[in-house]
Amino acid sequence: MRWARWFLGLPHATGFFYGHPRAAPKEIGERTIRGPGYFERTAKGDLVLIPGTRASGSNAAVADEEAPAPSLWSEGRTTFEAGHVHAMERDTWREAFQAEGDEGSMSVSFAEDIWYLLTEQLGIGAVLCVEILAEVCVIVLFALLLTVAALAEAEADADGRGPAAAGDVFRDKMLLSLTSVRLSTDSIFGWQSRSASSGLEVAILAVQGWAHWLLLSVAGSIIVARALRPLKQVVFSPDCVLSDEDLCVRLQILRHDVVELLNLDINFQVISTGGRVHQLPLANGISGYAGWAGVSPLNIRHKIDENSPLRDDYPGGKLGIQYCRVSVSATDSNGNPVNASANYYHQDSFVASQSDWSSAWRARGLLPPRILSGVRWKDQLRRIRDKSTGQPITGMGLPIFLVNIDNFAEVEPIERLPV
Repeated sequence: MRWARWFLGLPHATGFFYGHPRAAPKEIGERTIRGPGYFERTAKGDLVLIPGTRASGSNAAVADEEAPAPSLWSEGRTTFEAGHVHAMERDTWREAFQAEGDEGSMSVSFAEDIWYLLTEQLGIGAVLCVEILAEVCVIVLFALLLTVAALAEAEADADGRGPAAAGDVFRDKMLLSLTSVRLSTDSIFGWQSRSASSGLEVAILAVQGWAHWLLLSVAGSIIVARALRPLKQVVFSPDCVLSDEDLCVRLQILRHDVVELLNLDINFQVISTGGRVHQLPLANGISGYAGWAGVSPLNIRHKIDENSPLRDDYPGGKLGIQYCRVSVSATDSNGNPVNASANYYHQDSFVASQSDWSSAWRARGLLPPRILSGVRWKDQLRRIRDKSTGQPITGMGLPIFLVNIDNFAEVEPIERLPV
């Protein structure tokens, strides 16, 4: 399967680069230019890659069988969940509320509800099954009409077969109905001349042709409407990080080798106790970015200063954070719209404190999008350096930096200096 992903240009390689990608051999037996490794900082503070696996120390954590299950806010993510955890969060949020009354009162029209179902809600597989089922129904329905018309005109008696041959008539009319909705020419394998159709049969076949054409037009419109829907071009980190200095969310371009984002408009908010919404200005007073390209992550950062609603001395008392919300609107390099949003919950919020809410996430096998404290983002960006000297590698050409996308969703505890 890996060769197919490589042939299609899909992401397939994993692991770390041992050295500069241009200097490493493309393939040596079963070894590749990527392999396992871990990062360490030199005495100068440079981040270097050490090939291999880190040996477990004597102080390695030992599992306690009697210890209770860790909370959702202390567990680490085992997979890169950023691609679907936010969609699951929206589904969980909707399931947490149940509508009462007549939902039909919120409908604009039945036809528009059906159209939205076909173009937005149903998966492409379900839409194709509906189209095929509709075609089968049209074929069978008109085969029955042709059979009834033939029997009514006593075509069977005219051929000397009698009423007992009704099954044969239905078979012939089913084949006629099938050939009437084909997209091929009249040159059909096994075709032979037949008796001329009566006026009633011609009328039924004409109606079937129009019904088939209308069905194909509707199906084509649904496919075009679905094709024009914006693709998912960006992904938010599954968690956000709250420190004493700032609140930070990561954003990554999915197809970073071909997609560029233009005119990014970012909206960052926090919702406090009572459902009050507070705007979180971005660092340096900006409201977005003129453009962003490449594999480097975009850190959406709100600085906690004297103007921040997250400061301890906020008028009226420090906010009881429930959750924060971030959204981005942009245009990709092809002129198509890009829209994405994410919610992150605080562990002390009303929603997160509900046991049923936590149980729903555990049943899904996922961790909810969280506001994490006491941690920092793991480094993604590193300069290509010689692993023995720690000095930057020069003279090899591009690339200069490597971005570890595996660390996009990873955090690590903050190392606090002793007082």
